[in-house]
Amino acid sequence: MKQLTFFFACLFAISVATAQDWDLRKPGCSSAVASTVFKAMDTTDSRGVADNYLTWEPGQVIRVKFMPGGGKVLRDKVRTYAKEWEKYANIKLEFLPDNTANTQIRVKLGKDLGHNSAMGTQCNIYEQDEHTLHLDTLYLADFGYYRSLFSQNNVPRPYTEDVYRRYMGLYPNHWNEKELYSTVVHEFGHALGLKHEQSYPGAIKWNRSDSVYDYYERTQGWDRDKVDHNVFNAADQFYTNGTEYDPKSIMHYSIEPWETTNGFSVQANYVLSEGDKTLIAALYPRNPAAMKNVVPKVQIENFTGMDISYDESRKGLVMYPKLDLKTNSRLGEVWVVARLVYYEGYYVRTNFNYYNWGGTVATYYKLNLMPSKSYSMNKGNKSFEMFLPEKYVPELASPDVYIQFSVYLDDPKNNQQKRLLFSKEVEPGQSLKKFQQ
Repeated sequence: MKQLTFFFACLFAISVATAQDWDLRKPGCSSAVASTVFKAMDTTDSRGVADNYLTWEPGQVIRVKFMPGGGKVLRDKVRTYAKEWEKYANIKLEFLPDNTANTQIRVKLGKDLGHNSAMGTQCNIYEQDEHTLHLDTLYLADFGYYRSLFSQNNVPRPYTEDVYRRYMGLYPNHWNEKELYSTVVHEFGHALGLKHEQSYPGAIKWNRSDSVYDYYERTQGWDRDKVDHNVFNAADQFYTNGTEYDPKSIMHYSIEPWETTNGFSVQANYVLSEGDKTLIAALYPRNPAAMKNVVPKVQIENFTGMDISYDESRKGLVMYPKLDLKTNSRLGEVWVVARLVYYEGYYVRTNFNYYNWGGTVATYYKLNLMPSKSYSMNKGNKSFEMFLPEKYVPELASPDVYIQFSVYLDDPKNNQQKRLLFSKEVEPGQSLKKFQQ
């Protein structure tokens, strides 16, 4: 089945060992574009940019664990650096054993996937066996130390990626502490709801020339759409939380003068700025009553699937999604949506006026969730039903169809009507076969 999810990531500066060596460029931090149902958004500017809808609650204990892999020394450093945010935010990152069944942030120390993290509470979208935050260990190594070993051992050039990885195995735990600290803090900043600083509207006068597009295609393998999405496009929705643009933010990309029309540049930042500390304190205040710009938030957890069956008497598909919802101090208005999707990743289109969600076959319901409440949907008893009549489903072009269950938050205050909070694909089993008989 095609995965209709996204992963959020970050682009860092590029460094090269020597002209004769393997290109030691840091992994591109990016979010998927074309194949995603929804897109992560970066932001940038004078420190104060976050997605308030995706932050956790002030005072919340966030459960964190490591996925298999990574040694004790590196894990301890990641744990220590991640907790840097606790000094300024009313939040607690509780690192739990690897076999913990239910966690919210899951860290994978691996290779080839770059440095990236899901955004804030969208960590809840991922299955418990999926990581939500990835750190590529190769790009955290002390390259100078390993190059000295190559010289001592007469390792022939070019120094390839395989050579670096082999020596890291033979001589482990030599890390670039400055790089390790900034990367861990940056990615956990995303996990707490912070965006990239450079996406702040109007902050960067980007040079949208072919040379820039060619540069990112050559160094990161990005096409023009992905460059637009990850580099040029300002965030559609952002919150400054009373702060201003902060080029010193640890959440900021480094920018070379040739990437802008006015020669503006930003060097890589390796420590938390005062703006970073101010923003995270505003998002997670010690006194929750003092929190500004409070927006309605709905946390979704413990999605355990959906009971699906075909009702012969009613001639339609009956669905019972099972999940937990929790609201903050504001009324939460959400839409729950079940759409039909072909396995190729395309929605089943419809021309009917009913059971139509943006031109696609769906059944949907709006729920008004009271403030500061927890709801358990279809856990223990079937309290919430979704029904899709057969007569409103057009002839399917393929028998390979699944159901995408999603939850959207209404956001009329900011003219962004529906913000995706959660999305999962569900196998319908034999129930959809009735639609084709």
